[in-house]
Amino acid sequence: MKKYTVTHWGKYAPEAYVSNGVIGFRFPKDPFRNVLGLMAGFTTLREKVHVEALATLPAPSLAFALNGTPAEPRILEQSYDFSNGEFSTRAELTAGGGTVTVLYTVCCSRTSPTLLLSSLSFSGDPCVLSVTVSYAVRAGYEYTLGVPKFWEGNSAFDGKSLYPSSDGSTSAGIAYRIFGDARKTPAGPMSETAEADVGGDEARLWLITSYVPSVMHSEPHNQAQRMIQLAAWKGPDRLLGENRAAWTGLWRSRITIEGAGEEWQDAIDASFFYLMSSASAYSPTSVAPFALSNADAYEGHFFWDTESFMFMTPLFCDPDTARAMLDYRFRRIRAAEDNARLNGYRGIQFPWQSGATGSEVTVPWCSQAGEQHVNFDIALAFDAYARVSGDEGYTREAVWPVLRGVAEWIESRVEKTARGYEILHITGIDEEYDDVNNDSYSNLMAAKVLRSAAELSVLLGYGERPRWLEIAERMFVPVREDGVMEQYEGMPEKPSQHPTSLMAYFPYGYTDENQAKTFDYYISHDMFGYCRYPMLSGFLGVFPAWNGDRETALKFYEEANLTFFCEPFHACTEWSIRDPADRIDPKEPLNTSFITARGSLLSGLIMGLTKMCPWKGGVNGPLDEWFGEDIVLPAGWTKLTVGRILLRGKPYRLTAEHGAKRACLEPLDE
Repeated sequence: MKKYTVTHWGKYAPEAYVSNGVIGFRFPKDPFRNVLGLMAGFTTLREKVHVEALATLPAPSLAFALNGTPAEPRILEQSYDFSNGEFSTRAELTAGGGTVTVLYTVCCSRTSPTLLLSSLSFSGDPCVLSVTVSYAVRAGYEYTLGVPKFWEGNSAFDGKSLYPSSDGSTSAGIAYRIFGDARKTPAGPMSETAEADVGGDEARLWLITSYVPSVMHSEPHNQAQRMIQLAAWKGPDRLLGENRAAWTGLWRSRITIEGAGEEWQDAIDASFFYLMSSASAYSPTSVAPFALSNADAYEGHFFWDTESFMFMTPLFCDPDTARAMLDYRFRRIRAAEDNARLNGYRGIQFPWQSGATGSEVTVPWCSQAGEQHVNFDIALAFDAYARVSGDEGYTREAVWPVLRGVAEWIESRVEKTARGYEILHITGIDEEYDDVNNDSYSNLMAAKVLRSAAELSVLLGYGERPRWLEIAERMFVPVREDGVMEQYEGMPEKPSQHPTSLMAYFPYGYTDENQAKTFDYYISHDMFGYCRYPMLSGFLGVFPAWNGDRETALKFYEEANLTFFCEPFHACTEWSIRDPADRIDPKEPLNTSFITARGSLLSGLIMGLTKMCPWKGGVNGPLDEWFGEDIVLPAGWTKLTVGRILLRGKPYRLTAEHGAKRACLEPLDE
């Protein structure tokens, strides 16, 4: 894994995104001030969009002085180490007759998820260095907070506060402590000045901050204080070591491709790093399209992106995190029941955009609340967890209630006609076409959920469900006379067709006799142009590979992935960057870090090119049934390896060699 080091910053260079899935921060070129902080579950009613949205956190702000004279840091370089999530800035301080070099390193702990760990190392001319720590909200975002309450510290912590969101619906508890050989003096509410002697051996200070959301504790400020006390027991060095060990464990699942080259390895590693940085087994919520990197983009809401694109990598590589993603939905199943009732249906209907409460939070003027396929996407994620994890207890306690509820919703949502069962007035994946009839992806996924729910009902002893199976068997799918599956019924013929219906084939394993013909149709109708779009673009190369066209597969993979990264720190964007120069030195601000498409790439590598599909065979069927035949990799790629995946609690190495009959599962001895 790379350690990216930067000594030149363009005017619009994206800021570093540092997160553990519970807390997340954007650090600018000058990371000592104006840091953007966000936390899972810390939300407010944002007036400009009239719905719940992420509120911003006060983040550490540092001011320096040498021998009593204020010193402005001159930033020399920054580095981001993907092996452990540590972001470092080296700066020079000159004032008061001395010069000191400071190394400021921050990371969000994966093992103590409320903690932001900050290390300050100093070396240089003999002097007295003082650093004043305070907490501030990024300029322009003060409107998201109410009036805070402060408490002074004692020997166990230096200060704590309770920050309510602007509408009072949630709050954030914050506590901090400075560790190291320094003389500390209170400088105001949530502010402390530490003095250290520089000269001789390198001086070092630690700043540990704990953030706790009210959705996880009724007194988050007090709990944040407790987290600081427990952190003091372990000490900063052990906390840092635990974080590094956790990342080492995650990287055992590294995906490598022989024959692809360094640029591809960088893209895959960055995708894995940013996705896993954004997901946590301890989060009270889930993963938004921009995770905790952006306060405004999509307001931090949760879409189908989570289950359809981000979920599959943790499912195979970090099942505890995958389960936490599902837990967010399951804990809000009552809101989904209410949503179904409000729409006049039985069962459960998960909202298109979900927030802290699980209710629908799509902006009222947006018609995308009709994208009810999210119900199938979530149900199939629960179904996949049951198949991959083999966790019988969770299957009964959580997977079954969700599949049953969505199946009951489908039963009340479909309309019976002379052609079978139809779903009318829906918006499919392609948001350019609202209010269509019989969106093929939606109808096929509805049938898939019904079959899985019926199978699970029998396995768990709840009896057969003939009505669900009847609907599944007779679900109408719009297919043209030439055998090509339409995106939706009545799809107009035009040169450019969005290939969204192909998601039924991957990752969900739909097959039919006209599969290759359908792939060819969309490839020949400008599927390459869709590679510049977000989301499923990351795995579009799977389809020409399945058709045996290695050159087209490589072309699609490159356009749909390599063009979405920019410097510094290999950040990922939502839309393709057409001009390669803009990926190095952007001419305008870029919106990063968009996690959805990174999950799309990874799931296409783990499942698509290896032809592994957990929906082949029964819920408890043998693993051999999951794997298709005839491995085809993009041109030049010779071998794909996933270092470690977990299937039904057992670790394996997964490899797929071009030209092999099938992918290979090798048991690991751990």
